[in-house]
Amino acid sequence: MGTPRQIFVCATLGEGRCGEKGGGELFEAFREEVSRMGLSPSTVLRNACTRRHEEGPVVFIFPDDVWYTRVHTGDVPEIVERHLLRQTTA
Repeated sequence: MGTPRQIFVCATLGEGRCGEKGGGELFEAFREEVSRMGLSPSTVLRNACTRRHEEGPVVFIFPDDVWYTRVHTGDVPEIVERHLLRQTTA
């Protein structure tokens, strides 16, 4: 069994930051999606500010070392499938 994967979502509040760009809603969408798939909501965590404000909202997948930028809630199912579901069936 491999290292458990986690999804970190930046939802830092403040002008021009990920929270203002939908990071909070994105965090909730990831939590709902993993729960719907029968995975633990703790798989999705809020990330500290990444200082990549111009690219937000930013999502980081650990330990895959994959960064997603300008993420929208419509991207959530594909990201979950790519990094969490395929891991459990591989």
